[in-house]
Amino acid sequence: MIGIILPTRVMKQLMRGEELHPTVQYYKKLSRNNNVDICFYAMKKLSLKTKDVMGWVYYHAENKLVRKKFAVPKVNVYRVGSYLRNKKSIKKIKQLRKKEGIMFFHAVTNYERSKYKVYQYLASNPKTAPFLPETSMLSYSTMVKMIDRYNKLYIKPIRSSRGKNIYVLKKTKQGFTMTHVANFKEKNVKMARGELYDFYQKTFTSPEKFLVQEGIVSDEYKGKKFDFRVSPQKNKNGKWQITGMIARVAKKCDNITNLDQGGRVKYKLKHLTTKEGRRNIKKAALRIAKTIEAKFPQVIDLGLDMAVDKQGNAWLIEANFRPYRRRINIRHTRIPFEYAVWYLKQQTAAT
Repeated sequence: MIGIILPTRVMKQLMRGEELHPTVQYYKKLSRNNNVDICFYAMKKLSLKTKDVMGWVYYHAENKLVRKKFAVPKVNVYRVGSYLRNKKSIKKIKQLRKKEGIMFFHAVTNYERSKYKVYQYLASNPKTAPFLPETSMLSYSTMVKMIDRYNKLYIKPIRSSRGKNIYVLKKTKQGFTMTHVANFKEKNVKMARGELYDFYQKTFTSPEKFLVQEGIVSDEYKGKKFDFRVSPQKNKNGKWQITGMIARVAKKCDNITNLDQGGRVKYKLKHLTTKEGRRNIKKAALRIAKTIEAKFPQVIDLGLDMAVDKQGNAWLIEANFRPYRRRINIRHTRIPFEYAVWYLKQQTAAT
């Protein structure tokens, strides 16, 4: 049996007998297609003392959903919308992983998803280091050294998503331009070199919450910046595969491609980069995914933001452990579940 961990609000809908949430409906279908029973539960109902949980078991052969108490499954899929933040839930998962060998796929803590910690780990591996733009924790001295070296920098929160609260610093003939991206708009501030320090002090009152990253001179499409969202996932054969790859083209904000900041999607990629370029991106993405898995075995679904420079080199801008998707994407949900089924079979065969 595979556990599906859901938000408390969804579990309450089950208790009230309301129409099944789309996530529940789809996992029931996956259960039948893969001949495996599943159970739905919320973390707050899991007892660390007795190692059991009250929830709902779906018996695929009978197409029957039953409320009952059951032992915590050996394999679980964490489907709560946010990152794992609740301290009690973190404690439960850590102890069950360590002492019982129970797997919780997708369960990533706020600490683990730190952009800088992920960068440090990938930078320490010679197989992934070549794909990384220089990145450091933000400080004024570091920012000045890097802007003199690269002419363009991105300053972004260590923990954020969807292109929120990003700054872009560019060197100009007159000094600098700092652009703040928020709510589909860019606000530009021009300043002389002597004004940069005061601006920094007023803007970044908590610099420890930001990192500064080399601005890659990426290729353009019709004069607009673009990058790629690549989706490596583990499949039913226990292997990494590229499930999807789309391009994101800047639209409302010249410096940012995120859809939540007005970027637009392009599914046809042949006009953006060569076949060899796409192959290089996918090859790099798979190498990055395997390296991340070695550190975080619970991560089986990634959203990698990657760019290509004017020389055709692939660069990793950001690795998202819990890639945000606006709706239930059938394929992107199915493939990691099929891997969970494969993993369960491997664990069962080993005992």
